[in-house]
Amino acid sequence: MLRSAARVLRANNRPQAGPLSSRRRLFWGASAGAASSSAGAASTAAASANLAANHVPSVAADLLPLVFGVVLAHAAIDEEGDDERLTSPPWKVESFGGKGSGAVASRPIERGERLIAERPLCIWPNNLSEEEARRLFEAMSPTEQKVFMDLARTEGTGAVGNLDDIRAKRATNGFSIPLLDAQGASKGVAGMVFPKIARLIAAYLLLARINHSCAPNCAQAMNYSTLRMEVYSVTDIPQSSELSIEYLPGLITSSAAERRQQLRTHFGFDACLCPVCSASPDDVARSDARRREIKAISQSFRYGGGGDRKAKLAGLQRIQDLLTEEGYKGLPDFVMLTSRVFAQETRT
Repeated sequence: MLRSAARVLRANNRPQAGPLSSRRRLFWGASAGAASSSAGAASTAAASANLAANHVPSVAADLLPLVFGVVLAHAAIDEEGDDERLTSPPWKVESFGGKGSGAVASRPIERGERLIAERPLCIWPNNLSEEEARRLFEAMSPTEQKVFMDLARTEGTGAVGNLDDIRAKRATNGFSIPLLDAQGASKGVAGMVFPKIARLIAAYLLLARINHSCAPNCAQAMNYSTLRMEVYSVTDIPQSSELSIEYLPGLITSSAAERRQQLRTHFGFDACLCPVCSASPDDVARSDARRREIKAISQSFRYGGGGDRKAKLAGLQRIQDLLTEEGYKGLPDFVMLTSRVFAQETRT
C-alpha cells in the first residue's frame, strides 16, 4: 500500500541514473568533509558499498526455503514490473552533537519520493542463543563479517546492552519484518539487518542513517519481490530538515512511557530524543492524551461492529484532527483504518 501511494504522490522528475560505480559511491559514501582518514577505512567503505548495491543477504539455512518462496511469489505480482534503482539520494549525513548523527535533506524533498532501497545484510531468526548467533556469523563471508562488526551497538542499560557483541549489533541495527505469502498471510518473522537505514555508525566514517521519531516524516515498506527495504517521504520535507522513520509499528496509540519501554526492549535505547518525546512535560502529557483518544476511537471501530455511519465518519474526522495535532503529516495508518471501516460498512 505504501509503495502504491508513493508512486501516486511522488514527483515525475526523478533523478537521472548514473554509472553503477558512481551510484555505489554516492549511496554509501560519507558527506563532504567526512572522508576516510586511512587506507583501511577506505577499503572497508568500498566493501560496504559493494554489499549495498546488489548484495544477496546471508540467510539462515532454515529460512532459505521461506525467503525464496516469498520472493518468487511476489515477483509474479510485482506492482512496478521493474527494478528501479536509487541514484543519488537527496539527503546527507550530519552530526547532531549528543544525539549522534542522522540524515538530513540536501534539497527540498517532495512527498512520495523514494529515499532508500536496500537489501538486508543478513536474515536470521529471532531469539537466537549466543552459540546460534556465532554460528550464523561464522557462515558469513569475510566481507560481510567486516561490515557487520563495523555496525554500532547500543550503549543503553536495557537487555540489549547485556548481550554478546554479535547479538547486540543485530538487535541495535535490526528490524523484525514479517515474511508474507502472495496473499498477504504471515509466514513467520525474521530479523533483518539493514546497514544504512538502521542507525549504522561505522568506526571510520559516518554512513547513511535515519533516526527514529514518534512523529516521522518518512515511512518504510518491504518490497518482497526484490527483498529490499524501501523508505519514502510521507510529507514534503524542507532542505536541511532531519529525516525520520518509526522503528516499531503501532506507536501512534502508545504513551511516551510505553514507547520508551518498547524502544528500550527492542533496540536498547535509554531515551527517545525525537521532538515529541523531548518536549516539555505539559506537551508530553497533551500528546499522551491525544494518543489515548486515538486508541479509544480506533478500538470502537474494531470491536463495535455496526453502528451509525455519521458517527463513524465523525470519529474518523476526529482521529485525523488528532493525528494532525500530533505532528503526523503523512497518515498511512489512518488510511488503513479508514479502509477497514468502509469495508465493514460495505459488508453490512
